[in-house]
Amino acid sequence: RVEVATGEVTTLAGSGEDGDADGVGDAAEFCDPAGIAISPDGSALFVADQGNQKMRRVELATGAVTTIAGSGDEGDADGVGDAAEFCEPAAITISPDGGALFVTDQSNHMIRRVEVA
Repeated sequence: RVEVATGEVTTLAGSGEDGDADGVGDAAEFCDPAGIAISPDGSALFVADQGNQKMRRVELATGAVTTIAGSGDEGDADGVGDAAEFCEPAAITISPDGGALFVTDQSNHMIRRVEVA
């Protein structure tokens, strides 16, 4: 995170090491996070965790990271939560109402839709 007014840079979430863990702040782990999108209300950040084949949610107020989709295995299965599979999810954007993420599933050559609860 960069505070625009002061230029101060701080880490919101992530240990700095490759890994795959939900958690708060530096207890969370990512592997090659590739794309981000912010919720319309500004409360959450969504991350394409490319190396883990997952979509993650980061609560901006607390730094809490949760997995919202992806099993962690490479694949192209549709499904809810960890029943879904990706292969190198990369760029993401969010619908204006915040109800869905659209993800470039790079190595599957697909555009995927992830419903956001």
